[in-house]
Amino acid sequence: MTSIFKKSIELNMKIEKFLDIISQSLLLLEKAIHAYLSDDCETFENTFDRICTLETEADHLEFEIKTALYVFMLLPDTRADVLSLVKSLDNIIDATEEIAKEFHIQKPIFPSSLNENILALIANTLKSADFLLLAARAFLSELHMAASHISKVKFYEHETDLLEEKINYALFNDQIVSTLAEKRQLKEFTSMIAGISDEAELIGDKLSIFIIKREI
Repeated sequence: MTSIFKKSIELNMKIEKFLDIISQSLLLLEKAIHAYLSDDCETFENTFDRICTLETEADHLEFEIKTALYVFMLLPDTRADVLSLVKSLDNIIDATEEIAKEFHIQKPIFPSSLNENILALIANTLKSADFLLLAARAFLSELHMAASHISKVKFYEHETDLLEEKINYALFNDQIVSTLAEKRQLKEFTSMIAGISDEAELIGDKLSIFIIKREI
């Protein structure tokens, strides 16, 4: 990150840790959903608790990063862009906690015939977020790599959309769920999972503008 933060190793470390925490939360969400679909309640609950802990840690780090950015007096435009990026990235870990929490509270029952597609959905939506994190790191230290990562964010967001549509079609047309209420509930869970890649794409679009500003 030396290209932006030349004067503060501490600030560098805080942002690196912040990005690492988001990455860990994504991995844990995948683990939690795998456990849930496998009826491994203990692993799911333990993993849910770990996600909540990481989300709290991320919130504290976000505040520390905002404070440090002002202390070390980056150029106003650059500081504003980094602040906006950090705030937006926090939405990703908020989403991971929210999804895990809703599984914990509502305990939806997915037909086993959908398990493979649900796992593919979570894998693709998380790949989109993973490439966003790579793009964010590149924006801060290796600008020339950022655009390539953003293109992959968009690719996996599109793949996620296709899987979401496939799952929703099955829910409403394949006679695998009995009631309309259940269909709507499962559709909402599918939408929440896919929402991570939607958010990643939105942040990627914002990041593309920041990249152009840095290149001028």
